[in-house]
Amino acid sequence: MKKQTGIWLDLRNAWIINLPATEDGAVEMQHLLSEIDESGPTGGTRSKAPWGHQGGDNQSSKEEHRHHEEDDYFHSILELIPPATDDVVIFGPSKAKYGLQNLLEKQHKAPKIRGIESAGQMTINQMKEWVLDFFCRSAVRK
Repeated sequence: MKKQTGIWLDLRNAWIINLPATEDGAVEMQHLLSEIDESGPTGGTRSKAPWGHQGGDNQSSKEEHRHHEEDDYFHSILELIPPATDDVVIFGPSKAKYGLQNLLEKQHKAPKIRGIESAGQMTINQMKEWVLDFFCRSAVRK
């Protein structure tokens, strides 16, 4: 049986749900908090002299910094995917899943992406069941 992984993410949290390679194994779940700064623009500065120069917030550097934070977050998620994983499904409420998809597609030995799905906020058990349903697997009852 293939090793399959589901990843629920938004820009604050990621849950990596690793399904076992055998039917009698346990589902493993890992949680990752992002360190992305979600604060808004800080505003500009104004000269004290009348009609003086107005300095603005350097928006391009703020966006560049956020881009690097997102990239680091996506790389951290990829490090939590087991190397033997064959298939991945990425799901969640935000567009962050497409950023992870782009990075995953650039990887040399990446697992095959089986789906990119929109999904709302979920409990841990709902995420686990969602991934099991996606890969048509049943939960191990103990």
